Amino acid sequence: MLAAVGLLLRLAFALLPLSAHLVILEDDAWMVTTIARNFALGQGITADGVNVTNGFQPLYPLTLGTLPYLIAPEALDFGFTANLVICALLNTLVMWPLWWLARHFGGEMAGLLGVALFALNPNLIRNSINGMETSLGLLLFLTLFVAFYKLDFLRIRNVLLLAVLTALAVLARLDASLAFAAITLTLLLRVVSNRDAEVIRRLSLIGLYGVVTIVLLVPYFVFNQAVSGSFSPSSGAALSYMQSYVGSFNITNGVQGIRQNSAIYLYWLTTPTIVMLVSLVLTGLVVWLLGRRLWLAFPMLCYLPIPLIYYGYLLQQSRDRYFVAFSTILIVLLAWCGAEILRRWPQHVISFAVAGVVLLLVAGNTYRALDYYQGKRAEAELTQPISYEAALWIRDNLPEDAVIGAKNSGIYQYYSGRTVLNIDGKLNHEMIPVMEQRLMLPYLRESGVEYLVDRKQVMERHVSFYSAELGDAPHHRTPTLLERIEIYGKIAANRLGANLPLHIDQGPQGFTASRPFSDVATVIQEFDRANERDNPVVVYQLKPENVP
Repeated sequence: MLAAVGLLLRLAFALLPLSAHLVILEDDAWMVTTIARNFALGQGITADGVNVTNGFQPLYPLTLGTLPYLIAPEALDFGFTANLVICALLNTLVMWPLWWLARHFGGEMAGLLGVALFALNPNLIRNSINGMETSLGLLLFLTLFVAFYKLDFLRIRNVLLLAVLTALAVLARLDASLAFAAITLTLLLRVVSNRDAEVIRRLSLIGLYGVVTIVLLVPYFVFNQAVSGSFSPSSGAALSYMQSYVGSFNITNGVQGIRQNSAIYLYWLTTPTIVMLVSLVLTGLVVWLLGRRLWLAFPMLCYLPIPLIYYGYLLQQSRDRYFVAFSTILIVLLAWCGAEILRRWPQHVISFAVAGVVLLLVAGNTYRALDYYQGKRAEAELTQPISYEAALWIRDNLPEDAVIGAKNSGIYQYYSGRTVLNIDGKLNHEMIPVMEQRLMLPYLRESGVEYLVDRKQVMERHVSFYSAELGDAPHHRTPTLLERIEIYGKIAANRLGANLPLHIDQGPQGFTASRPFSDVATVIQEFDRANERDNPVVVYQLKPENVP
């Protein structure tokens, strides 16, 4: 029954009108579906239809994501909605491994509570039904842990099966590699703590698991290396670069990830200190209730802090959907704790209290989903409904062979029918050296870009800051891991009263151009945005070099 209700809720979200999805979803959703469509059309792995990209999570858009476009390649609205429906179905399937894990730890009642907290969670639905990899990645992530607990690791066939599942989970979403590390560590600790005659065999099987997993991933890493000169996708490198200026370094970045979970509504907590205190209290309650039995969930617990560190302090950009896997582990723990409370104190009043907490969690997550939608509709940054209008205008008014540059390129790539080059690096590995050397204008001209489109202030600031012709700015590169550790160490020391200098570049926000943007581009069309009329979406025509 709960699974059926959960499916209906997910399908209802997937079938919302485009006008609603343009408010709720990220531009990345259209980036990914564009790649899926281009791949289905035989154009290769590309977002702009010309240049190869590796700036995405590959498994979903290159498999299930292509299906709608194999059926009806020109039906863009159908294709996008069909992708959302596929995500809704995948997200419904997630209930099985989640139920299995909760039941494995806490019994039948824990399984029931876990499914209820997942199925009736509109906030998690909002973060998962997005036309991207999130739902497939979540399904494989939890299935991987089910396999880890269910399979006899002394059988080679099972080791190979676990390796295949691990590789698929990583290809679905790269942060599943953190689960791979947690599982491997758990297996090694088991060997250390259980010294027996089969130590050598167990170690060799662990080695086999690691080697086969990596071998299965080698083609993907080779592809990345061939495209961008790095084993990792260009999107991560671009985010890390663009979020490496002064405003991005905050000691509380990881705490923000806790607030962004989809299991417990915590946005009512107003400061990072309160978030940390509440988190510590909840952690203490879990430890008190479950005690040493928490070791049963050791690999899942190992995973929990890693997304907070990775997205908070390496990429320094966190979005709610990045923490969906994190949230499902929290749901398993909540369900386990609820079942333990009912086991210890089987009185009716306790049963009603547990039911009340479940209803409170459902209500909080429902409120978060509705509040998010209303907040997005009212926020000054709301752009995507107008980007959609601009994309249709481009389709109807610019030449068919026009090449267009866009920072937030997904909607334009999907709907305009033109070649739209991504110029912030997420889908375009060439951009990071261009931005480092401040060669944006020469790069655009050499790439045949004739038009630019985006929010006026965003486009002008982005192109001006990364173009030496339009003003002076210091050379900037992505800080290394050691440099980041040093920066955060100094920030922490300064919080304690030290006065250590922080040499962090100001970035685009602190840049003043020495020449007006009108020197290099002419506005040919504007589209007013309802909540910020002084910053419309603008279509520019780029002037040829040396033309005033």
